[in-house]
Amino acid sequence: MPTPPASSGLPRRALFTTAVAGAAGVVAATAASTPAAAAPGTTAWALGGNSGVSSNGSNFLGPTNAGAPLIFKTYSSTSSAVSERMRVAANGNVGIGSTAPDAKLQVVTSGTAVRATTSGGTTSRAVSATAKAGTALFGQSQSGLGADLRSTSAAALQATSTNYYGVIASGPSGGVLGTSTNYGVIGNGNVGGYFSGPTGVYGSTAGATAVLGANTNIDSGVGVRGTGRIGIHAQASVSNTAQALLAEGGQYSVYGSGGATAGVRGDSAYVGVWGQGTAWGLYGAATATSGQNYGVYGTTSSPDGYAMFAQGRVHVNGTLSKSAGSFRIDHPLDPDNKWLSHSFVESPDMMNVYNGTVVTDDAGRATVSLPDYFEALNRDPRYQLTVIGDFAQVAISREVEGNAFEIRSDRGGVKVSWQVTGIRHDSYAEAHPILVEEEKSEADRDAADSNARRGSAPEDPRAPKGPDVEVPEATAPPAPTLP
Repeated sequence: MPTPPASSGLPRRALFTTAVAGAAGVVAATAASTPAAAAPGTTAWALGGNSGVSSNGSNFLGPTNAGAPLIFKTYSSTSSAVSERMRVAANGNVGIGSTAPDAKLQVVTSGTAVRATTSGGTTSRAVSATAKAGTALFGQSQSGLGADLRSTSAAALQATSTNYYGVIASGPSGGVLGTSTNYGVIGNGNVGGYFSGPTGVYGSTAGATAVLGANTNIDSGVGVRGTGRIGIHAQASVSNTAQALLAEGGQYSVYGSGGATAGVRGDSAYVGVWGQGTAWGLYGAATATSGQNYGVYGTTSSPDGYAMFAQGRVHVNGTLSKSAGSFRIDHPLDPDNKWLSHSFVESPDMMNVYNGTVVTDDAGRATVSLPDYFEALNRDPRYQLTVIGDFAQVAISREVEGNAFEIRSDRGGVKVSWQVTGIRHDSYAEAHPILVEEEKSEADRDAADSNARRGSAPEDPRAPKGPDVEVPEATAPPAPTLP
């Protein structure tokens, strides 16, 4: 240890000045200008000790006055001034850059306080922190980041807990903020008692948002993405006004993409999937360009139920096919207790029916005017005439021409009931005719269609089947105690 220069004003003393017989270590009486104990072949000073010494109160390095710290100082690299570098307080706390350390090790600096580097393999740890019941690693910042962890190839932060939480984060803006060109936050864990399977991310709040995923790119990206057997599972309280999953979007509130089964599946004791919108409450589209598929498919297990029920007007912009059809209304004579149903009138043709009554004039003639669109909509008109009130001979004296036809009777004043039918020949009907008889496709040749012929409820085997996933009743884990 070099001696201080005379200009520094510091006392020029040896490290040790008294030889003590039998004491541990190498103790030498030296002059004030020489090292305490010279290491052979060097100019540095050295402090050595013997093996087998006892750890009694007389074997230590430090001051003997009560409450005094052990202070380590060095010369400045640019001047002859001596600066404190580290001190060991009387209570055992070690301070670097701090004269009153309040932790076992406290480092205070304007730059990097601690840098830990390991050159070992994947099992090595630059920093390993363990706590029996408290917090193993705690980071806090007044304005910046409490902890900034970075990695070039593996995980920047790995937090593992055997029966509680891997990471607890608290903040007025956000508990955990993750940003990345790929995934901001990836959670993978097993919260004991919450699910029988792993829970990646669990969020709990008293009245705000438990888990919020936001993507600021308006053209692409995903706010929240879940993968696995159950990608995202949401559960609300037992309140009838609670929502397990609330989604809001400028284009789609919920967008689901599924492989072999369903993009979006909802299971509930009442409504499985609820859709509400100012334009469309529910929109379904089947995008396969070949084969038979369904934009919306509904089924019921109850013989008194409805696979599909609409409260209001229904329009089908296409061909409607059915096994049977009827109207069903309150019975006019007993509306409180009975229904009244009538079956549809069926025809192999796309037929329209027009009817009415007319009375022939004194000359036995009557002209019946049809709607002005009759000939534009219909072809091949067919007629039926029935005399009302008496016997008379009637006939069609002129067929439809100019959207009118003429009836003639053998005398005047005959009341005639008439009916005219026509077969649609508008552009849509010509492009989409009803095929009365056609061969079944391979997909239709199955037992489900045989059930329909026997009168039992058909079940289409191509209908989407929900995955056999049992979602257990979730019990939230105990709320964490934040440090």
